[in-house]
Amino acid sequence: MTRPLDLGIFLPNAKGGAIMATGSPPQYFPSWELNRKNALIAEGAGFDFLLSMVKWRGFGGETNHWDYSLESFTLMAACAAVTSRIQLYASVAIPTVHPGVIAKMVATIDDISQGRFGLNIVSGWNKMEYAQMGLWQGDDYFARRYEYAAEYLEVLQRLWTEDRVTHHGAFFALDDCKSYPKPSRRIPLICAGQSDRGIAFTSRHADFGFLGGQDDSLEDLGRLNARLQTSAQGFGREVGAYVLLTVIAEETDEQAQAKRDHFIATSDREAMAEWARVAGMDFSRATYKDLAVQTFMAIPYVAGSYQSVADYLDGLAENGLAGVCFIFPDYETDLQRLIDRVLPLMKHRRA
Repeated sequence: MTRPLDLGIFLPNAKGGAIMATGSPPQYFPSWELNRKNALIAEGAGFDFLLSMVKWRGFGGETNHWDYSLESFTLMAACAAVTSRIQLYASVAIPTVHPGVIAKMVATIDDISQGRFGLNIVSGWNKMEYAQMGLWQGDDYFARRYEYAAEYLEVLQRLWTEDRVTHHGAFFALDDCKSYPKPSRRIPLICAGQSDRGIAFTSRHADFGFLGGQDDSLEDLGRLNARLQTSAQGFGREVGAYVLLTVIAEETDEQAQAKRDHFIATSDREAMAEWARVAGMDFSRATYKDLAVQTFMAIPYVAGSYQSVADYLDGLAENGLAGVCFIFPDYETDLQRLIDRVLPLMKHRRA
């Protein structure tokens, strides 16, 4: 039996979202008011989770894409205070913050949210984000970042569960370290990664893993999910597969595809070139030359009528994915339109 999809929102906490086009929308300025509005609409509609990304430097260009961003933990603490049911995930770029600091930040938001908080682990591929702050550990970090992430999580888990932690590893040293209060529950973890190392890390450590960045087809996402599940089974685990998905939904397929084509035609080529340049520094990341893929930042997208988008979402469920995290061109209107016009057409969602 096909299980209903978990529904989540990729909050608009960085300028421009996941579309590198020059118009407005998809360009928007990240603000607390915009994020609060979407958080409350999503919770009121019965969505399962909210997630905010971590971003310390964007890609410039005409749009200053992602150069403006709200800090993830601060934002999710605010969301915790104004929501009551929905699950919340902040993102940590692990090269930037010691796990001893994150352990207490997580416990704090767990308390504010009364046990609704989880953590998205970002191993850190974007050299320029960290080099500008003197935090880049050298280019050999590309090769050892998952080992660094594994030890980071080991320290976190011990600080969340043990009274005193002494740890001397390859990357971290703690002596009789205390961290109180403890979280009220086991903290759920999300990761992302398509390489063999990324899949192995996610399947060993995470509860949910983001898939995508291939050809966006349901069949390809299904194959990625099968690969993740096979890897997780090797560790005696199950990992839910989530997909980040930009949604362009209109009355007709033709209208939606025309909007997609407009975004591609008005793409910010300078920002896209910087994104491709920085991504190309990481040997484990794929390179993308297709203009549409670059415009949508190699994140899966669907452009179609309300029924076509609903069918695509059902197809995700039928291919074994556990959930979807929505991204929109226009966060002022598109979430409510999805709720009103698309979700009622789905077969595989919770009532």
